[in-house]
Amino acid sequence: MSGVRQPVLAALAAVALAAGLGLVVAVGAGRVEGARVAAAEAEARMAAALWEEEGGGAEAVASLLGERATIFGAGAGGAGAGAHAYEAGALDPAAWIAVAPRRAGGPWTAVPAIAVAIALAGVALTSGWAAARRRGPTRTRYPAGIALLSLGCIALTAVAAERWADRELRSLSAATAAQGARAVELAMATGADPARAARVAQLPWAEDRSLESANQQWTMPAAIAAAIAASPQRGMTRPLAAPAGTPYTVEAAGATYHAARAADVHLAFLGYERTASPALALAAAGALAALLLALVLHLAQLAARPRTLRRTLAAWGLLGPAAALILAFTLGPLLFSLWISLHEWRLIDPAPLFLGLDNYAALLSDPDWWSAIGNTALFTLHVPAAMAVALALALLTQGSPRTMRWARLALFLPGITSVAAIAVVWKWLLSDQYGLLNQVLVRAGLESVPWLTSPDTALISLMLIGIWMVVGYQMVVFQAGLAAIPRDWYDAARVDGAGPWQRFRHVTLPGLRHTLFFVLVTSVIGSFQVFGLVYVMTEGGPLGATDVAVYHIYREAWEFLRFGNAAAMSWLLFALVFAATWLHFRFLDARRAHG
Repeated sequence: MSGVRQPVLAALAAVALAAGLGLVVAVGAGRVEGARVAAAEAEARMAAALWEEEGGGAEAVASLLGERATIFGAGAGGAGAGAHAYEAGALDPAAWIAVAPRRAGGPWTAVPAIAVAIALAGVALTSGWAAARRRGPTRTRYPAGIALLSLGCIALTAVAAERWADRELRSLSAATAAQGARAVELAMATGADPARAARVAQLPWAEDRSLESANQQWTMPAAIAAAIAASPQRGMTRPLAAPAGTPYTVEAAGATYHAARAADVHLAFLGYERTASPALALAAAGALAALLLALVLHLAQLAARPRTLRRTLAAWGLLGPAAALILAFTLGPLLFSLWISLHEWRLIDPAPLFLGLDNYAALLSDPDWWSAIGNTALFTLHVPAAMAVALALALLTQGSPRTMRWARLALFLPGITSVAAIAVVWKWLLSDQYGLLNQVLVRAGLESVPWLTSPDTALISLMLIGIWMVVGYQMVVFQAGLAAIPRDWYDAARVDGAGPWQRFRHVTLPGLRHTLFFVLVTSVIGSFQVFGLVYVMTEGGPLGATDVAVYHIYREAWEFLRFGNAAAMSWLLFALVFAATWLHFRFLDARRAHG
């Protein structure tokens, strides 16, 4: 039976490697093809804008795109790369301009040839190994040699595909910049002024005379304009100047921009090698291929033990759905947020700009962020107070079952009530103008207190509400911990003459050690994640007094649209919470070591 399974699983390993390598090649080719379609759509928009110019029309489109452009009636548009063209002043489209994506050569230009060759060699070697396993004796050791060879083949295929894609995308970016310059020249030939002609290219632009004047640049960022102004390709009179329409590159803001010049108009845009780079997708595809191959090779190792093989397959079948959910909704978003934290991404940008650790370095000197961390740390100080109150209530209700039931019902309700509802009610109770609490103080002859509108009291008010919200849950946990302490310990303490305080100190607290640690760690983690109370009641005010970490991250992402900074803040907050939890565990281990 094992003699039948082993060749089958070995052949399955070869199939798994072929599938994984095919996925890597397909990802690289697919991203490049997507960029080609995007470039064709950009050229179609240029052609549509050129069509609208006086003296434009079909002839101008043909001069720009040649045989790659096909003009249809307006009703035939919408499919593939293309754009609707309008007559000047018309509301209905006059034509649909379809543009074929660029193809530099034959069909082999659509795929990375070197990567395909490496993949075929790897599949051939793995197939030979599978054939040898069919003829050879049954082996129980893990096939480490073929595993390392296959992983190397996957890595080389991914690297070759990435380099091929980078070359193709850079070439495509240069062609797009050159095509934009050509569109500007054709628009000027129809009599359009430079500013109007520059808009035909549908790319960021600036006139030569405004490169040094940031207030005269309308669509080109100042950093890019400064880089073009300093480049030798700026003007035709310079020795190294490029002819009109010749694409070149400039470095600005840590990125490479593709630029071209038409008369006195300079065009520049962030190339497809940045906006459509397949590096991350190739890394993910390679990791998936390696994981799939490792799993199949592990099964091949178990082929000599049919019973173990069946148990392993059954276990994987049961774990598979849960693992897929964790990968899709937990691990995947975590890795994506880590990737975002290394980029500058504002949603409105064409593509994230890789910054490395710059976001993290900037946070180290950001006073607003550390102020939010300080407010969060101050808010966390309510945790010991809440634990003390909850433990006191648990001890008071310990001897009366009826009292315990009513206490649980009354105090546990805030723990299961919506945070938004609680915040709305407390915001009304603590209002300066019509709050019930201030009305009671005024009728008692006291002054009203600005509970939520003063920097001195706002955070303290939230801390008191936080204690009220969690004390019921903590009390129930402590009651469970007290019930687990053997009654014999208290009887022995009474026999030895221990009083109530001594019994609490030497019996109750040691017996609740693990319960106290659990409540402390979970409460600290929860306090670092406070958001709902701040969002509804104070919105981080007054004067930033309640601007806690999670609310600060929320504003950074969804108000200022700085998702890279927000992701970096999230990972720093995770590091702080992890460090606090680790210190708690070390402290508990040290207490155990010293008895």
